[in-house]
Amino acid sequence: MDKDETNNLAPLLLLAVRQLDAAMLDASAEAELLSRAVASLGVRGAQMRDGGGDETHAKALPFVADAQRAMRALQFHDRLSQRVTHVRDALSRLHSCVATGQSAEWDKLNAAIRGLYTMEDERQIFDALVPRTAGRDDEDGKEAACGSVELF
Repeated sequence: MDKDETNNLAPLLLLAVRQLDAAMLDASAEAELLSRAVASLGVRGAQMRDGGGDETHAKALPFVADAQRAMRALQFHDRLSQRVTHVRDALSRLHSCVATGQSAEWDKLNAAIRGLYTMEDERQIFDALVPRTAGRDDEDGKEAACGSVELF
């Protein structure tokens, strides 16, 4: 990559990082509001269920069940946030590498970016798309086996 390409690429990478930051702030705020609203509905449904007669109890059960399902479904936001944060961090590292002119250290950069991923499917996508050097295969396999924890 020549100097002009580096000068043009660095600001675009930084722009992508900043756009992801802004999108995550917006999404997090909305997900928090949604989470609070669903929790409030669940509490109200539970109060109806526990405070009324048999008919009120029966009518409240679907509300409580729907609120519980909605809260579980909100876990998608956690997964999405984690993935977007990984992309953002990778772009930020790439920006630093390009902006400082250290583009000769791609293997270190690739290893650092791959190390950001906590989900096995993220590592598999990375491995499928990013060219690998000869000595890197063994160490990444050990790291993936030791650090492969998904709680979703």
